[in-house]
Amino acid sequence: MRVLEQRGRLELEAALGGGALEDRLSALRELSARLGQRPRRGTNCHIHTNESFSVFRSPSEAVWQAAREGVAVLGINDHYTVAGYEEFRRACEIAGIAAAFSLEAVAMDRAAEASRLLLNDPDNPGRVYLCGKGVTRIPPDSSPAMQSLARMRAALDRRNQEMTAKVAQLFRKRLDGEGPTWDNVRALTPQGNATERHVAWAALARLREIAAERGVPLTEVIERCSAAAPPAGADDAALQIFLRAKLLKTGSPCYVRESEEAFVSSERLREIFLAFGAIPTYPVLGNPVLAGERDIEALLDRLEAAGFYAVEVIPHRNTRARLTEIVSAARRRWWPVFSGTECAAWSSCTTFRVTFRLLRGLSGRDQTLPAKSRAEFDLRCRNREAMRSPAAHQRVGGYPEKTAHN
Repeated sequence: MRVLEQRGRLELEAALGGGALEDRLSALRELSARLGQRPRRGTNCHIHTNESFSVFRSPSEAVWQAAREGVAVLGINDHYTVAGYEEFRRACEIAGIAAAFSLEAVAMDRAAEASRLLLNDPDNPGRVYLCGKGVTRIPPDSSPAMQSLARMRAALDRRNQEMTAKVAQLFRKRLDGEGPTWDNVRALTPQGNATERHVAWAALARLREIAAERGVPLTEVIERCSAAAPPAGADDAALQIFLRAKLLKTGSPCYVRESEEAFVSSERLREIFLAFGAIPTYPVLGNPVLAGERDIEALLDRLEAAGFYAVEVIPHRNTRARLTEIVSAARRRWWPVFSGTECAAWSSCTTFRVTFRLLRGLSGRDQTLPAKSRAEFDLRCRNREAMRSPAAHQRVGGYPEKTAHN
């Protein structure tokens, strides 16, 4: 009987990753019923779904992972898109999890670019990842905010298409074989919101096919294609990261520089987030600690001057001392501090679980918070005024729906 129950659970979990939306939600409903009621504690306000790039095959699968971990608040935080919001909202309702809605994009801080200052992008001076936390409305497609996002996505799409074409040329040159097509890349994301990572995934999939066709090890084909040996024993996520570094990054054979249209200024991106009724937020990178983030107080001064009054941390990217420093500095200013795990790779998804367990009072890794600092990141504990910001902000504004006018 237990074997049959486990087989049924595995089949339901497999259904979360494909098929029609109603089928995914139906599978989640059955899984949640089997799970039953359990205490919920802890927050994760920053996860990506397959609508941008993620280990999760659907928003429903991400919610199921959170339900199994006993999470109280879960936040979707996809790049440049709100396409996953409706499924995420319905999935969270089924699982009994409070849903938070956010958005992420990349801007250009012109002053930092001119001074060659690295902020939270370790490779590009002036380039800055920013989030809008607690989205309360979705502007119409004709609004300046949505048109700006559409232009940014279109510019990134053109770049990704060019890189895909270069990868295909490289396959013909080094492997005498056909490489991935743009259709292969777009097929990896439901709404065609492809990223650089999807190009790397499509390349890995094609390399796997070539290795199988020729009856040779995958590592041999990867080494011929990238002109470097992949890490020993690497899983698919590590191989994707490896190929991205060797084929697509600056200085690699398939690199294409982003056009100016791919980025708006930090000031403009702040305005876009406000159009979504969201809280403009700066994610502190943490590891590596870059020049622009080394002095936390100076960083917060810079953000305040630009109209940003909230920060976010990814705990597994930071040390205990660094997290304490960031949170303490923010609390002195009465700023909210959001936290999350991203889950763009299985390595961060493992920490996704460890962090949740830590917030429930169980032991965790050295990179996560010590017991005395857990309350800083717990919705129900001392920093509740800060950590309730996305949920409370949305309760005031309601579920994000499209507005009739700008």
